[in-house]
Amino acid sequence: MCSSCVMLFNEKNGSILPEYTALPTLQKGEILVKNKYTTLCGSDLHTFTGRRKEPSPIVLGHEIVGEILELAQNELFYDLNGNILKAGDLITWTIFAATESDEFVKDKMPQKSASLFKYGHVQFTEKEKFNGGLGTHCVLKKGTGILKVPLSVDEKFAPIINCAGATAMAAHRLIDQIENKNVLILGAGVLGLIASAIAKQKKAATVTILDIDDTRLEKSKSFGADTVYNSLNPIEELSAITSKFYKNGFDVVIDMSGSVDAIKTGLQFSATGAQHIWIGAVTPTENIEINPEVMIRKLLSIKGMHNYNYEDFINAVNFFEDHFTDYPFGTFVEKEFPLQETGKAFQYAIKHKPYRVLITI
Repeated sequence: MCSSCVMLFNEKNGSILPEYTALPTLQKGEILVKNKYTTLCGSDLHTFTGRRKEPSPIVLGHEIVGEILELAQNELFYDLNGNILKAGDLITWTIFAATESDEFVKDKMPQKSASLFKYGHVQFTEKEKFNGGLGTHCVLKKGTGILKVPLSVDEKFAPIINCAGATAMAAHRLIDQIENKNVLILGAGVLGLIASAIAKQKKAATVTILDIDDTRLEKSKSFGADTVYNSLNPIEELSAITSKFYKNGFDVVIDMSGSVDAIKTGLQFSATGAQHIWIGAVTPTENIEINPEVMIRKLLSIKGMHNYNYEDFINAVNFFEDHFTDYPFGTFVEKEFPLQETGKAFQYAIKHKPYRVLITI
């Protein structure tokens, strides 16, 4: 394997091939990281299969853990907790960098900043080469939220924190109250299972998970799910679950699936005053009809969340530091590939649909 290269995805022919290139000279505010592990997120697979459009050619991968190699000279760098960063630190970082003066940053929505830079989503150019996880190195920009990987967290799981983990935490930030509430989570993938574990730690009364995969539903029970429901089954089974609740419906509904049918089911089984948090539908989809009278009379609310902010990232790292051994998070990584076999890793992920495939660099 080369000392410095990237695996370059070309949308025109669907290839992922190595591009050998020298490391850049760091500019003010930049940090050079040697990537150690990258996991393939669902959005990476969507780009690879054409469901999602990104600039091409591109270095994919944004769920990354790496070791600091070099920091721009004559500068002190701090992580989000105010700790000084130094060469040798094992870190993970936000999937974005944003300018501090941006109004969206001030409003705690940095992921919508006009100056946004997203790792694994930027076109490979002469000036921008090492900006994704599927390469030997990554150059971190000023405005990137950085945190050290806690010793209690498995390094091979840690890349998942800076995307799925922080996004699940963002979903929970939008919920006014979850303690003693009945929660429905749509989707038993990585996002759904993390959201379930968080709900359990926040003392939800019950957690129900809906999916179409019985194997994943069974696994959900290890992540705090009290009840699981296969949405291919008769809807009466879900009615039987909600009939036991005081309000005959779910108080909190979190969609991690992006499935229109699942979202409709969540709306159908809303308790009075239910809060709906929509996360999963990040690719083009059909519209959903919502009756205004029902919304008003049932006091329903719907909130959307795309990615997360710096606070969510901090809270996610703290959560896994405290609870990594309480749930089988380490089982999310189901297959490993070396960087040079990135193409095979994508094919495996598409065919077998594991929770995550790990690229070891």
